Amino acid sequence: MRLKIKLAVLLIGIVIVSVTCTSKYPGEKFSFDKLYSFAIQEDVKKIIESLKVIPEDSLNSDQKEIKKRYFSRFVTKTEKFDYKTQDSLIINILIIFHNYWTDVLMKNKSIRKSENINRPLLMSIIKNYLDAKVGITSSNDFNLDLANILMKNHYYSRVDRTGNILDLIIWTKQSKETYSINMADTIVNVPVIFIDTPITLGWEGYATFDHYYPGGWTSADSLYCITKGYDITSEKFRVSYLTHEAQHLIDSKIYSGYSRWIAEYRAKLAELSVAEKTVYTLINFFIKDSKNDSHLTHPYGEYRVISDLSKEIFKENFVIDSKRWETISFQDINNASKKLLKQNTLTLTKK
Repeated sequence: MRLKIKLAVLLIGIVIVSVTCTSKYPGEKFSFDKLYSFAIQEDVKKIIESLKVIPEDSLNSDQKEIKKRYFSRFVTKTEKFDYKTQDSLIINILIIFHNYWTDVLMKNKSIRKSENINRPLLMSIIKNYLDAKVGITSSNDFNLDLANILMKNHYYSRVDRTGNILDLIIWTKQSKETYSINMADTIVNVPVIFIDTPITLGWEGYATFDHYYPGGWTSADSLYCITKGYDITSEKFRVSYLTHEAQHLIDSKIYSGYSRWIAEYRAKLAELSVAEKTVYTLINFFIKDSKNDSHLTHPYGEYRVISDLSKEIFKENFVIDSKRWETISFQDINNASKKLLKQNTLTLTKK
């Protein structure tokens, strides 16, 4: 699940400035309210190219600050980065990841080429650490070795892919609580690991200055939740975190061979199957962040959700008008989402 955080200053008084950009809808334009959506579509280059052609005197002070931050991080690379730690091991690892993320988000290199360059640098850190520690040997699994080294130094971590990009999330404290989660057809009891004091929120956080980041993920038998920005008493937490991640957990235990975008498609349908107060917010969020590109796990999952629901409810291909969605009761959206989820289940292969 991807969590969205917006600073209040960015929500007040922003005049939308647009320039033409190539994207999923004919004539769709770049705008500041969609800026972070482009970032999580793994394309910061689109943001930079758009900001370059917007006249400086047309920007308000908040927009100028956003532009300054993006250019200092991704173009001039002059940002004085706050690593949230003085630990040289963590800083050296993050420097490599930041170089890798910048390469792929700016389209300077392909993901594979950048990983071929940066992975040996990380492996060198791993090897030097293992060589210095008696009784610790490599598992020959890069992700596991990196996670183990961080754990030995009292850091928790997630080393895995978010979308197409290798991700790294590091934190220092966590706690555990079990929740009963109401799914579309059943109730499941799942342990949730709450993450506190994150040091890095991964490439999505890096690409959006922590406005977006993975709000949670699943392991073999638990859910992980980054508590930053969540009210755990809210429907948003119950639906967009608990229900979403529980669907991932259930699917991973029962089915095999499905693609990552299908996993996101199903989890987002699960959200809409039970959402009430947040249902229209979810619809608008999915529309805004969607993209018709199956290589992009979350954006394509969102695209397929809106496309299939549009066909089911409106008998149209892709309805983007929020006012039209608001004429549909949340119960009807719940039921249509349940129907689509059940139909998709029939296409999956059981383990």
